[in-house]
Amino acid sequence: MPLDQFLVIAVDHPSLNGTLGVFLEELRTERGCKGRGPTRGRIPFPELIERLAAPKMMRLGVMQERRLIAVAAVDNQGAVALAVVEEFRRRGIANELVTVLTERAELLGYPPLHRFTAPHARLAG
Repeated sequence: MPLDQFLVIAVDHPSLNGTLGVFLEELRTERGCKGRGPTRGRIPFPELIERLAAPKMMRLGVMQERRLIAVAAVDNQGAVALAVVEEFRRRGIANELVTVLTERAELLGYPPLHRFTAPHARLAG
């Protein structure tokens, strides 16, 4: 799903005060079981939510209307943390957001980006 249907924003802009907190609370309250399989009840781990909230990160987000639906954050070592609210997952939003984040990070002189993985996460493959 192309991001031209959405707005990519700097999450920490003063005009969006409180928006990140609402997004993170939505992630915290997601229901689901931590089961196996690509779509079964995947809920964000607390470590990921903490990472998205951490200070001194470059954060970009995707807005739909006036709602923050995705956030990607990168630290000074290039570790990327990313989450999308449940109802917008599996639509390509995360891939598009990573593309924009990578372009901006390169322009700002960040090291090559890599995925932040919570200690409990299992990688497919």
